[in-house]
Amino acid sequence: MVSLALVDDVARGLRCYTSQRASRVAPVARVAPVAPVAMQAKGAKGMKETKETTSTTSGLAPLVDIGANMLDPMFQGIYREKERHPADFSAVLARALSAGVSKLMVTAGTLQESRDALKLCRSYGSPERSEMPELCCTVGVHPTRCCEFEDSAVAADPESYLQQLLMVAQEAGDFCTAVGECGLDYDRLQFCPRETQLKYFQRQLADLAIPLQKPLFLHCRTSDAAKDLLKILTEARSELPSCPGVVHSFDGNIEDAHSFIQLGFFIGINGCSLKTAENLEMVKQLPEDSILLETDAPWCGIKASHAGHGYIQTTWDEVKKPEKWEEGKCIKDWLWMDFLLFF
Repeated sequence: MVSLALVDDVARGLRCYTSQRASRVAPVARVAPVAPVAMQAKGAKGMKETKETTSTTSGLAPLVDIGANMLDPMFQGIYREKERHPADFSAVLARALSAGVSKLMVTAGTLQESRDALKLCRSYGSPERSEMPELCCTVGVHPTRCCEFEDSAVAADPESYLQQLLMVAQEAGDFCTAVGECGLDYDRLQFCPRETQLKYFQRQLADLAIPLQKPLFLHCRTSDAAKDLLKILTEARSELPSCPGVVHSFDGNIEDAHSFIQLGFFIGINGCSLKTAENLEMVKQLPEDSILLETDAPWCGIKASHAGHGYIQTTWDEVKKPEKWEEGKCIKDWLWMDFLLFF
């Protein structure tokens, strides 16, 4: 179906854009740390825990994708509930590895997805499978799906739902590297009311992240959501791990970014972080050692209408429609993403 864009070509394009930061960029191979590694120690120290893979396109240090929706039906050839082509999940992972991606975190957004993500890690994510990136996963509930806690068709009651989430995380062991995707999304309240989101983010914080001492894979949409998250996280900061997590797919303002960083959080950057000129200016101002890289695959690519598009130098083979899919080619506008940031 799709593959990662050529990392080194895109890296050069983004380095052109970030030339104003050149004095802060060390002239050595840079590493994009995986969430659990980065949250234990900043920088490249923890990369020994991943496959010793070098990018075939650049010869630089291996990359780690801290967030990808690998449970999406598109990786099975299904688009809008209709099968368009054969599943090529394994081929996508193999191409990612050939592009230098040594480790990948599969994100979950519900109890069932948490179970499915763990199953995927066990099936494909073993370090012994040298033909694919190593996989890890999150366990948690997305803010727009927090109504599941009170859906009797899913669980007997909220307490039961939370207990089952905890059991999945405990069963996952080292495969589970973060609690999430959790947080607040005030941009899509039609899916879940603000009060429900707030209630069950705090429950996931108190009943999962703190007891497990796992970092948070945070979702944050709108400045009001950022304010509420910062208030809650500030109050709970002493109970969280020393490196408490990452605010993924960040598209907010630099002031909120700095506030999260002051609490110890990393900032996750993907295509949604580079849509507008304001987004680009925000990214330029982020401290280098506070950035984590993600695809949020198969979403959050950089489209031609995005401000970041002009800094991409990579080209790839593609087809216009899923039903025209060919092995090894991307599908236009259904890409994993059009870049992988590499600072």
